[in-house]
Amino acid sequence: MKNFLFSITVLLACCSLDAQTVFNAEYKLPDGIYFSHAAVLAAQPDLGWEAIDGEMVQMPEDFKVQIGSYGYRDGSLDPDLIPYAIGLDGQPYFFLRKNIPRDFYEFSGLRVAGTLSVITYDTTVQVRTLMKAYNPANGQPFREAWVERTKKLPVTKIIDLPSGKRTSLTRPNLLALIGDDKELTKALTDLPDPTPDLLLRAVKLYDDRYPFLIGK
Repeated sequence: MKNFLFSITVLLACCSLDAQTVFNAEYKLPDGIYFSHAAVLAAQPDLGWEAIDGEMVQMPEDFKVQIGSYGYRDGSLDPDLIPYAIGLDGQPYFFLRKNIPRDFYEFSGLRVAGTLSVITYDTTVQVRTLMKAYNPANGQPFREAWVERTKKLPVTKIIDLPSGKRTSLTRPNLLALIGDDKELTKALTDLPDPTPDLLLRAVKLYDDRYPFLIGK
């Protein structure tokens, strides 16, 4: 009887693993529209692409997708319902923002896919610069004024896949996420001034050591 129960337990465990697969760069997310992080983890889109209106521009080299005039064909759905993520050609893209003046939704693909995933995108900020005019005769400034300009800055975020929480890719944030790996934590702590590339290498190393299972 005990052997029978043990066999059933092993069989159920194997079936459970069979229904999941490791989330990494090779993973293919089912295509469609996802309204929640839970739907992404279950790999179950809430809507298929046939339920969506809009004009799509896919830029795989920039890990970016834009959908202009985004809307739902089902009139019972809230037209302002924001998708959490999309699956396109097997690749996951996470919602970033709605560009109101140009009327499009923007999504970012994953630069790193794993337990700790990484997205990178540009953001526009207003910066004030002090401009001075100099007297050519004596080289002294005779007029100055603050000028406002727009500037694009790169933003890199870690997505903690189990929770969906997004944080900036910094050493303190990464240390908080990899605390269960003492060796990697010590190596990252001992680095004098880790560059973004080194932080990304730490993310990939952690992902290799701690794979995350996701529903097929």
